Amino acid sequence: MPLKVTLKPGEKILVGTAVLANGPTKSEIVILNRVPVLRQKDIMTLEEATTVTRKLYYTILNMYTSSDQGHDYHEVYSLLIRQIVEMSLSDEALEVMHDMSSALVAGDHYRALKHCRKLIEYEEEFLKNGEKRT
Repeated sequence: MPLKVTLKPGEKILVGTAVLANGPTKSEIVILNRVPVLRQKDIMTLEEATTVTRKLYYTILNMYTSSDQGHDYHEVYSLLIRQIVEMSLSDEALEVMHDMSSALVAGDHYRALKHCRKLIEYEEEFLKNGEKRT
């Protein structure tokens, strides 16, 4: 099924392993085959991966964009998940972790990234408040 993406002026997007930059006007592109697609706002650099959940997001991002080497990141993923469990986040956060892992097992890395964004929010609140949410 084709994916239609509308790009804002100057917006960048990752399609497969290519980074595309839009020109000065809004435009639409249609992606006809199944490849990793990420908007600029969804891309995180290693330097931005400063917390456990951000490192997890970066790891999933690499699994998604490096499908031929995605298995190389599974051990890192497992280690980070253990660290997150030890943080004693809320039951809601644990449910998000379950959903994220289920998405990965199903091969839906993009959905796993969306779940991980929620997990980042839970971690930020946890670090801010220093206590478990219910």
